Amino acid sequence: MAKRKQEVVDDLLDALLWMRRKAKRHEPVDDLIDALMGMRKKAKKKLAARKPKPKPKRKPKPSPKRKPARR
Repeated sequence: MAKRKQEVVDDLLDALLWMRRKAKRHEPVDDLIDALMGMRKKAKKKLAARKPKPKPKRKPKPSPKRKPARR
């Protein structure tokens, strides 16, 4: 199974969780994690709400008419 490319936000969350494990006081790190998760949720909702613009349909180019050969 192929690994999914990890986003920068995921790396930041991993770092914050590591900091939380090492910190003596968890509250400041917890606040950072909560804020980041909230921002991430908002961004995902905003992205899901935005619909892709439909591409304009292209008309096929008419093929160039060949001229009759001169003799």
